[in-house]
Amino acid sequence: MGVTRQIVATFRVPEGQHLYGEPVPDGLVAAAIELDDLDGILSYELLAPPTSPLTLTGSGETLQVYEGDVVLRLPVTQNARKMQKDDEGRFVTISGRVRWQACDDTECFLPQSMPFSFRVEAGFPVLGDMGPGVGRVPAMNGAQHFQRLIDRRVGTETGGEGQ
Repeated sequence: MGVTRQIVATFRVPEGQHLYGEPVPDGLVAAAIELDDLDGILSYELLAPPTSPLTLTGSGETLQVYEGDVVLRLPVTQNARKMQKDDEGRFVTISGRVRWQACDDTECFLPQSMPFSFRVEAGFPVLGDMGPGVGRVPAMNGAQHFQRLIDRRVGTETGGEGQ
């Protein structure tokens, strides 16, 4: 209902290393953006680049990995229920963490996590002006369009008969 924004995590994976994409077996961590349980913030499906298959030499298992520069995007929107209001305007806070685990051909490093918290200006719902107090969304006025429909129906519109 509100403005959709994207939380973006950019990884610069050193040559010879990789990050895991979903799915991963127990004990490994896929690169991901995770939101805290926030009332009023809705998230969509994670947008990620394509992965490449990598077969582990020790187990023969094939996993999906990211290499090089990797950009993950998590679209989020507010549902207009939870906002903080102050003298500067209306805001929502979005918080969570980015998680990943880098590995190379011989070992996997400890999983990493970086918390984030953003305070962003709250968007207004995309609705028509439904009465007093809204005032920031232009009022919908279909009178002109409706009059053209009526004129066409009764045959008074320039250039034609009613249909």
